Amino acid sequence: MLTTIVAGVDLSVPSDHATARAASLALAHHAKLVLVHATSDEAPLEHGDPDVLEQLGEVTAAMRAEIVRRLADEVIALRERGVDVELVSPEGPPGEIVPGVARDRGAQLICVGTHGTTGISRLLLGSVATAVLRHASCDVLVCRGQDTGLFRRPLVATDFSPTAARALVHAAELAEPTVPIELVHAWQLPAGSWGASLLGQSRFPWSSVRDAVLDGARVKAERVVAEHASLGHPLRVELVQGPPATVIASAAEHAGYDLIALGTHGHRGFRRLLLGSVCESTIRHAPCSVLVVHAA
Repeated sequence: MLTTIVAGVDLSVPSDHATARAASLALAHHAKLVLVHATSDEAPLEHGDPDVLEQLGEVTAAMRAEIVRRLADEVIALRERGVDVELVSPEGPPGEIVPGVARDRGAQLICVGTHGTTGISRLLLGSVATAVLRHASCDVLVCRGQDTGLFRRPLVATDFSPTAARALVHAAELAEPTVPIELVHAWQLPAGSWGASLLGQSRFPWSSVRDAVLDGARVKAERVVAEHASLGHPLRVELVQGPPATVIASAAEHAGYDLIALGTHGHRGFRRLLLGSVCESTIRHAPCSVLVVHAA
């Protein structure tokens, strides 16, 4: 159950989409929404032409006044929709401030926007979103697209670990009631199996290794479905051979999902991940929103 949701706001189009999604989730869960606008802590220029510095100061003041006005309007509009919303504006780097506010407020979810929805623009995750992912201690929803409300076609990537089970439960919280939830498990043959296959079936029955791997995965998949029947969502597990990042990206690209949920391991989450990991690859390449769930 979500009780507090934090959303980073910077008045950009991706930020507006993230705020709209966060507001819809807050309404659905009767949760508090905390909007975080991190103000710049840059030091003022001390040298230069006095007239130029004066003009820069006037421009900066006008920009800040406009930001305050637009943020106030956004808060009023959300409250008119019935959202319990609060705006905070701490000073400091947004990528650190947003996760810090989430920790202080005991938030269960952070919503952030990112750039683009198609092609190479999907690779431009953005420095703020990346920093939030690396510093957050709670779930992070990287929002893509203009849709709002609860998700209707969620996909959960699973390796049958406890963290993957958490990702399934948390994805169900963000999904429309009773909608089916698809799970995908990427399976691979043990290291060295390719060499065994070169020896031929008569010398090394490598197909029996494949069958054993698949049988084990099927047993785990059936257990996941049985253990999460109380979620109220029909569950289906697909077993696909291949590297996890490739399997997840392919499923998301061709099946029209609006959410991918997956877990990340380690107490410091993304701080311990290397570029090219399954989580980071999925976030950068997914055509839809991505929910990152940290280990308990």
